[in-house]
Amino acid sequence: MIPPPRFHWRSRGAALILAVLAGACGNAPAGGLGSGSGATGVGPDVIRVGGIAAISGPLGDQWSPAFQGAKAYFDMVNSAGGVHGRRIELVAELDDQTDPSSDIAAARQLVEKDGVFAVIPVATPVFSGGRYLAQHDVPTFGWNVNPEWGAGPTMFGHNGSYTDPTAVDVAGPFLAGRIGAHRVAVLAYAVSQSAACARGQKLSFEKFGFPVVLDDSSLPIGVANVDADISRIRRSGADFVVTCMDPTGSTIVSAGLARAGLSHVAQYWLDGYDHATLEKFPREYEGVYLTTDFVPFEDAGLSPGMTQYLSEMRSHYPKAAIGQVSLAGWVSAAMFVEGLQRAGRDLTRHGLVEAINSLTEFTANGIETPVNWRTDHTQAGSTNCSVYLQVRGGRFITLFGNPFVCLSNSAATTAALTPIAVPGVPGSSAAGGSGGPPG
Repeated sequence: MIPPPRFHWRSRGAALILAVLAGACGNAPAGGLGSGSGATGVGPDVIRVGGIAAISGPLGDQWSPAFQGAKAYFDMVNSAGGVHGRRIELVAELDDQTDPSSDIAAARQLVEKDGVFAVIPVATPVFSGGRYLAQHDVPTFGWNVNPEWGAGPTMFGHNGSYTDPTAVDVAGPFLAGRIGAHRVAVLAYAVSQSAACARGQKLSFEKFGFPVVLDDSSLPIGVANVDADISRIRRSGADFVVTCMDPTGSTIVSAGLARAGLSHVAQYWLDGYDHATLEKFPREYEGVYLTTDFVPFEDAGLSPGMTQYLSEMRSHYPKAAIGQVSLAGWVSAAMFVEGLQRAGRDLTRHGLVEAINSLTEFTANGIETPVNWRTDHTQAGSTNCSVYLQVRGGRFITLFGNPFVCLSNSAATTAALTPIAVPGVPGSSAAGGSGGPPG
């Protein structure tokens, strides 16, 4: 779905984000930051938290693995004695049914009925309850694929909270230049954030000299046939297709290109780094390019945190999905625990939030590029660090870097898209080479 050195739209590799509707309203419950009773949900030997995920709805159960990732981390911490003598207990795993009203109701239930100290994890395409949580100063942690993560200093996306899907993105043009692409087509769903992604991609490619010959943001969720767009791609001469869609939608595009004999057209999916989906659609994935902003699972040896994640998940949840969503739950839990450790035994919501917002290089033990919580609520950084992947022979293969390629967000020309070394980013160096002119 549609997620650094920070990129404008931090979660390029997240699932498609549906339109997010209204914020919530209501009376403030006790226990907010300013209430003086920040120990809501905290007992002598326990810290109670609860989360929200889209477990059911039109996209199916793609989001509940966030619970498994968070629980795996909490289990590991609890088995070592907890934090300052307190265990972390996940008391509620609520399903918002991929519905805005249900999401608001779930947020209210966690705060007003369940009395949780913090909301963690959150993984949903319709996080309309986010503004309610921000307004009530409830520390909230989860997968940053929604604009609500930017609603205030108590909102902590797994890789930062700043999002701007319409801002210029250097990652796609760098890839297009490296593989010698010339003409670009952009496809998206007819929902607000998917369409915003398409606008941002169009601006990005045009800035760097790649003509966007097709820009279609009218596709319905669950589209089963894109033959009209495939015909337009053939007529336009596009040789590089960008999809601002979920993996299932992108596989429909891939199958359509194959049927039309357009196997030479490169595909760049902004979502899709998922092993389970690759196993289900190996033919459609073959040759596809993707990016992530975390150390890929194939290169886990480069990251102590990734190695630990894989070990704990396989130990405690052997049937769970190893992927972006469960990893986001794990990273969110790691951030929460680091905040608890820094906040001390005399725990309040205010103390937790202040502790996390003092972090300037949070990486979840080397999983992702550094998050600076002094700035990453409200602005993008100066660089974009991405891992480039391509599917070859049914496997994700890392390209260009070891594994990260870092680029300046201020680059003005394609020739200026030259990889740079960034301190604290695993494997980043200038070895990735130049993007080269589009030709």
